[in-house]
Amino acid sequence: MTSDGTSHGRFRRRAVPLVVLLVVTALFRSTQNAFQTTIGPIGHTVLNLDPSVIGVGIALAGAVTTLASLFLVVRLRATRLRTIALTGLTALATAIVLIVFGRGLSSFLISSIIFGMSGGLVIPVLATLAGRVEGVSRDRAISAYTVALSASLAVGPFFESIVLSLNHDSLKGGLLSFLPLPLLALVLFTSMRAQPKQSPASTNRPSFPNNLYKSPQFRLAAVALLLYQVPFVAITAFGALIARYEYGITVALAQVSFTVFFLVSLATRSMLVWKHPGDKGGSLLRLSAILTFAGTILLAIGHNVIFLFTAIVFLGVPHGFVYPLAISTISRSTSPRDVPKANAALFATQSAASVVSPILLGATATLFGYQAIALTTLVPVSIFGILLFMMHRAESANPNFANPSEQA
Repeated sequence: MTSDGTSHGRFRRRAVPLVVLLVVTALFRSTQNAFQTTIGPIGHTVLNLDPSVIGVGIALAGAVTTLASLFLVVRLRATRLRTIALTGLTALATAIVLIVFGRGLSSFLISSIIFGMSGGLVIPVLATLAGRVEGVSRDRAISAYTVALSASLAVGPFFESIVLSLNHDSLKGGLLSFLPLPLLALVLFTSMRAQPKQSPASTNRPSFPNNLYKSPQFRLAAVALLLYQVPFVAITAFGALIARYEYGITVALAQVSFTVFFLVSLATRSMLVWKHPGDKGGSLLRLSAILTFAGTILLAIGHNVIFLFTAIVFLGVPHGFVYPLAISTISRSTSPRDVPKANAALFATQSAASVVSPILLGATATLFGYQAIALTTLVPVSIFGILLFMMHRAESANPNFANPSEQA
């Protein structure tokens, strides 16, 4: 009895915090994605805004996300992780209310700003907590966290497509249906016990910020994230409009394509939970670069649903692999004390792509049409893909690249 009770208590201490964290992650990310994929069509069809103006609003959200993450880099303290996450969840709910019940350009821009702040605060904190779950290996917990991200991203668009079909493609009604999710996440996160204290630093891994930006592991993670982030911004911000005006399908069917995208991502991330590649993830990053390039070309030249969904499948694979591999790389190469700031710095780097690219992509759509967006994204995809393969050559030449802690 006592032994069983002790085992049961130990299992609860390990399982419950992880499950709550995964549920909060799913609730937040599905709502965040619904906002990202719906704000563009709301701006265009409901508020009658020009695509370039929509791009500015989305870029503004990306800029605020980056600034919020940089704020965490400078000021983050481990004792404030809970408060920061609760603030971000509240901001997401507020952004939904503003865009649904507001009118005109001002509500669009203010909502974008608040929405950007929510992502910049919540995502780095959740990524940090995922690597600190007591009794669960770091890589496995991080992979489970990213699986929760993909699962929520797969279910969210599917749920929104059903709501849109039932309410005759009312975009505001579809987004409003997600409002209870961040509110529930607030309740669940409040119930979580404080994250376990980090162990005393007894490691040779580099310390933030003096060595982080010079670290080849950090640069590799940043380039890999930027590689897929630009086409991901194009899909989430303008994907519904590309599908509607270039492929001739409904917004509801476009949401189904988003579901396929995130189901593929979910499948690839589930593979990492089952068997994480550890220090040999470079081959998966290179595969991701190739598939990102191929998927972007298909999206640019296609004219029917088959091309669209094939491109979506190709692009879903790197979305699944890159983020968990990047976070694991950072976690392995940075001292435990500095992981929260390192994650914030990595997310800020990733978010920077959401500042410039929407403006350029929106202007491209205004001048040349929505399908030209895919052609434009080929430029950064090619550049970052080349950099990734060059880093692989540097990795092969340096046997200590994957294990900086083993360097003298």
